Amino acid sequence: MTVFSYKARDQRGNAISGTVESSTMELAGAHLDSLGYIPIAVKEQPTSPLLKIADFFVRSIPPEDIIFFTFQISTLIGAGVPLLESLKTIAQQMKNEQFNKILEQACRDIEGGSSLSESLAKHPKLLPEVYVHMIRAGEAAGKLEEIFSHIAVMAEHEAETREKIKTAVRYPKMVFGALGLAFLIVTVFVVPQFVKIFSLFKVALPLPTRMLIVLNTVIQGYWMYCAGVIAVLSIAVVWYIRTPQGRHLWDTMKIKAPIVGPLFLKASLSRFTSIMGLLNQSGLPIIENLQITGKTIGNVIIAEAIDAIRESVYRGTGLAEPMKKNKLFTPLVIQMVAVGETSGKLDETLPKVAKFYDMEVENETKKLATYIEPLLTVVLGAVVLFFALAIFLPMWDMTKFARA
Repeated sequence: MTVFSYKARDQRGNAISGTVESSTMELAGAHLDSLGYIPIAVKEQPTSPLLKIADFFVRSIPPEDIIFFTFQISTLIGAGVPLLESLKTIAQQMKNEQFNKILEQACRDIEGGSSLSESLAKHPKLLPEVYVHMIRAGEAAGKLEEIFSHIAVMAEHEAETREKIKTAVRYPKMVFGALGLAFLIVTVFVVPQFVKIFSLFKVALPLPTRMLIVLNTVIQGYWMYCAGVIAVLSIAVVWYIRTPQGRHLWDTMKIKAPIVGPLFLKASLSRFTSIMGLLNQSGLPIIENLQITGKTIGNVIIAEAIDAIRESVYRGTGLAEPMKKNKLFTPLVIQMVAVGETSGKLDETLPKVAKFYDMEVENETKKLATYIEPLLTVVLGAVVLFFALAIFLPMWDMTKFARA
C-alpha cells in the first residue's frame, strides 16, 4: 500500500488534511469520497525507511477492546447519555493506551465540531475500516445506538470465528513445539554422551547416527549463526507477506491448502455475508457496501472477487450473476443472494447464510482434528524411529564387535 497525503473539506466545509493508504491515487480519492470528504489535493507521500520499519510493528486495536467499547457506548447512548459524555466515561475505563488516546482525541474533535466517524477515520491502521463506515452510516441515519448494537454483534461473531480457528490449530502447534524441544534436547545433551562411547569403538556409524552427529556439531558450534539466520528468515517472510505480491501468494495458499483450506474459505464466506448483511441494514448503497466489504474481508483473493462483483453491479447487473462466474462462492451463497435480491430482503438472507457458515466452520474444525491426529501420529513415529535408529544401531554394532 502507498501512503497519500490529502487536503479536503468535510461535510461542514471545514478544511482538513491527513494521510490515507491505498494502492492508487484514484482509489485514495474514492476512499475520501466514501468518508464524506470532498478531496482538494491528493498526492503520494514519500515514506522514509524509518517510517516503514515503524509501520511494520504497528498493531491494530485488539477485538476484545473494540467489543468492550461498542457494548459500553451502545448501552450508554441507549440510556440517554450524550455521545460526548459516553466517550469520556469509557475513556476513563479503557485500559488499552492506544484506544484510550483515540477516544480522548475523539472527545476533543467532537468538542471542535467534528463527528465521531471523522475522528475515528484518522486511525486507519488501528481501527477496522468497516467500523468507521458503519458509524458514519448510523450518524447519517440518526440510528447510532442501533448501529453500535450491530457492530457489537459483528465484532463478537468475528471473535468467536477466530477463536474456533485458533482452537483447531492449537493442538498441532503444541505437538510440533514439544517435538522440536525434544529434538533439541536429544541433539544437544544426549547425543554428545553417545558420541564419546561410539568413539571408543572402531565401527562404521550408520547414516542416521552420522546425521545426528552433524546436527549436534552445527547446533553447538554455530548456534548463534543458526539463530541469526532463523530470525532474519522469519522477519523476511513476515515482511514479504505484508507486500502485495506476498499477501496474494499467502492468501492463495491459505484457501487452497489441502486440509485447512476449506476452513479458511468458509470462515471468509461467513465474514463476507455477515458484513454485507449488517452494511445493508445500515442503509449504505450496495456499491459502497461491496467496496467496504472487499477492504475488510481479510483475504486478497476473495477481495478481488468482491471487486469484480462491484464492477459488475456498477454496470447494472445483480449480485448473483457475477458470483456464478467465480468458484470461490458456493451455490448456497449464490442461491441465497439471488433469493434476497428477488424478494428485496437481502439484509435478512445474508445473516442466515452467515449462521450456516458459522456451523460449517465449527464442523470443519472438528474434521480438522480427525485429519490432523493421524498425521501427527505418523510424524511422531517417524521422529522416534529416526532417534531409535541413530542411537541403537551403533550400539547393536558395538555389541557384535565386543562379542567378536
